Amino acid sequence: MKLVVLKAVIATLLSIIASLAICWIAIHLTGGSMNWFAALLSALCPLLIAFPASMYTFYQNHRIALAHQELEATHRELAGVYRRLAAAARIDEMTGLLNRSTFIAELNQAGQRGAGGVLLVIDADDFKGINDTHGHLTGDRALATIADVIRDVFCGGGLAGRIGGEEFGVFLEAATLSKGEALAERLRRGVERIELHTERNGLARLSVSIGIAFVEEAADFSTLMATADEQLYVAKRRGRNQVSVPEMQSATVQLRTAS
Repeated sequence: MKLVVLKAVIATLLSIIASLAICWIAIHLTGGSMNWFAALLSALCPLLIAFPASMYTFYQNHRIALAHQELEATHRELAGVYRRLAAAARIDEMTGLLNRSTFIAELNQAGQRGAGGVLLVIDADDFKGINDTHGHLTGDRALATIADVIRDVFCGGGLAGRIGGEEFGVFLEAATLSKGEALAERLRRGVERIELHTERNGLARLSVSIGIAFVEEAADFSTLMATADEQLYVAKRRGRNQVSVPEMQSATVQLRTAS
């Protein structure tokens, strides 16, 4: 507000100076001389008119500037909320990985590029037993911990998402079956080494079973998932904490099916 008053005072002073100058010039052009009454009128009129008008104008400009700043702040805040909501719509809150719908959509989009790849379906072994024995909070921490291992192993080199309650998916575009198997085994060993301390002062040992599917060209979630799920069942049947890989002949059949 002080700045508004200062601007109005400056504008008024300039108006008084201009008024006095015009009055002096007009009187001298008519052959008269400037007296105190003419000078007073020349100063009083701008004072009574220019100061209130300047105050009103500068005050309104000040309010408009403040409103503009508030609108910009609100816009930035709304943009931040939108970004957070957009991220929340894509991310599984518990694990920080992609949620199921986003994972499937991005896998199918990547598959359309025709480079093929490897899908790993990762399932936490005996997850119901962890919940029943150690509590659901420990179960939640177990899923978050497995997600951390997935991030460490793949280092952003593929799509990673939570596709079920205790089931995760990782898609490696253009990867070979041998690379997928090696990374899956590294992941399995990483989870196997985890000792999760529970809320009941116990110790929960974690393990995962992993089923793998592979195509050389076009890839889509449904086709890859059918093979990976079958291999996951094989890993579970063999005693869990296993990686199961399809035979190359089977993988070729899946490639033809996808094509």
